[in-house]
Amino acid sequence: MGYDRNWKYSNSLLDLLEVDENLKPYVSDYKINVFEIAFLDREKIDLFKSDFRMLADYLYQMRTTNSYKGDESNIKHVDEILMLMSAMSGFKNVENIIKVAHERKVSNMKGFFELAEEKGLERGLEQGIEKGIELGRTEGREEGADMVSELNTILAREGNLEKIIKANTDKVYRNELLKKYRLLK
Repeated sequence: MGYDRNWKYSNSLLDLLEVDENLKPYVSDYKINVFEIAFLDREKIDLFKSDFRMLADYLYQMRTTNSYKGDESNIKHVDEILMLMSAMSGFKNVENIIKVAHERKVSNMKGFFELAEEKGLERGLEQGIEKGIELGRTEGREEGADMVSELNTILAREGNLEKIIKANTDKVYRNELLKKYRLLK
């Protein structure tokens, strides 16, 4: 992402593009100015006075500690700094975080990351519940199919084809038989 490795490419636009040799004399080459914000010294980052300091601090902390502890300094340009952080770090779901931040009047990095963690936990919980429900349905279907199969085996051993047919077409009757043969738990 934007903090885990240095720029290792040319600073020449023409070096980075595939341009036919015959066309190169007609294509302007531009020098690319790369600022590796995550690799600035702590002292230089602290010199920033604008919201950009928050981004520089985030990238620096992620590079040096692989975690981020936001401070409580107010941010003037909330949407812009969070969108820029998202673009540079791969941080997802930022639009939702911005919306909730506005609703709750959160205006500092510590608050934004608390919201992000809260939203992540909520989403994880939702996904866990969905997965649990689906797993429960699958296991319930298997268990139900096993009970009906066992009931059919018992009825077949008794030689009662009419009971088998009725149990497979009449839910109430099937449940009565499942209880009678103690298959329904």
